[in-house]
Amino acid sequence: MIFLKKSSFLIINLILILILSSCQPRISKHGNFFDAKKIKLIKQTRLNKSEIVEIFGQPTTTSTFSDNVWYYISFVQSEKAYFAIKNIENRVLAVTFDKNQIVKKYKILDENDSIEINISNLKTSSSLTEEQNLIQEFFSSFIRRLEE
Repeated sequence: MIFLKKSSFLIINLILILILSSCQPRISKHGNFFDAKKIKLIKQTRLNKSEIVEIFGQPTTTSTFSDNVWYYISFVQSEKAYFAIKNIENRVLAVTFDKNQIVKKYKILDENDSIEINISNLKTSSSLTEEQNLIQEFFSSFIRRLEE
């Protein structure tokens, strides 16, 4: 009888531990991570593009307007069971190069530097045109040609 009580107590404890451990959030890291040691290298030495690639790897993205601005983006996410994924940390390292391909400046951006953009459900021009039937499209294209 005592053996039965001890074994059932042990089984219940194991089940409880399994249930509680499944509630543990899963942390996942994405992107190019940079630490204080690597940032110190930029601060203390004059590095060119190839040396930056050697230290940090390929940039996550580059500027659309200039090839002389590189961005290294990293973020950490937490996921708990069936709940929505939550961003814990976002960081961006922006490295700007001069015309000689040497690091001119760098900047570290985090959550405090970002803004939240709310996307509305208003109809876009493409969804408005999709609602036109064939006859309406024909007349609107005909009117546009007459206006030219």
